[in-house]
Formats: sequence, C-alpha cells, structure tokens
Amino acid sequence: MMKKIFIDTENLGDISTCLEQLVNAEQAQLSIEQQLDQSTRRGKAETALRAVKAKRRIITARLAVLRQQEKVRNMHNHDRYLIAELRKIVTPSSFERCARLATEKMENTASQHEF
Repeated sequence: MMKKIFIDTENLGDISTCLEQLVNAEQAQLSIEQQLDQSTRRGKAETALRAVKAKRRIITARLAVLRQQEKVRNMHNHDRYLIAELRKIVTPSSFERCARLATEKMENTASQHEF
C-alpha cells in the first residue's frame, strides 16, 4: 500500500516551503515508482506519477522565481550598504559627482535600449 504524501503547490511563498514540498514530491515519486515496479495496477500508479511530476515542475519553477527575487534583494541590500559606507569616507562633493555620473550612465543606457 502506498503511503499518501500531500504536495501543496498553492502556498509556495518562500524558498523553505518550496524545498519542503520538493522533498514531498520526490518521496511521492519514489513511492509511486516503487509501486509501479511491483504492481499490477499500473494505470492508477502511472496517473499518480504524472500528477506528482506536474507538481514538481510547479514547485521547481516557483523556487527558481523565489531564488531570483532573493538574489535581486541581496544585490540591492549590498548596494545600499556600499553607498552608506562610501558616504562615510568620500567627500560630499565627490559623492555627488559620482552619483551624477552614475545617473547619466543609467540614462544613456536606458535611451540606447529604447526602440
């Protein structure tokens, strides 16, 4: 008898939850594959396996999005901390000049990418 494993793809709000559900999906898939090897009721097991694989794809996709969002947040935090530290050691006029040059470069880059 296959142990029922619940895979929740509705509440994938953070990386930890995604990883937990990915483990559940892996366990369910292994259980179903084992049952396929030993079972005469292949149809039901094959249907269950397709469902588990679909849920794994949903979880994996959500996990990729969450990891990318975390990476962007970390980059923004790094930039914010870097700016705060630079403000402590660079003269105000030098900092403003650097900020102005950076803004100009961003505007130039943005205008080059417009269609």
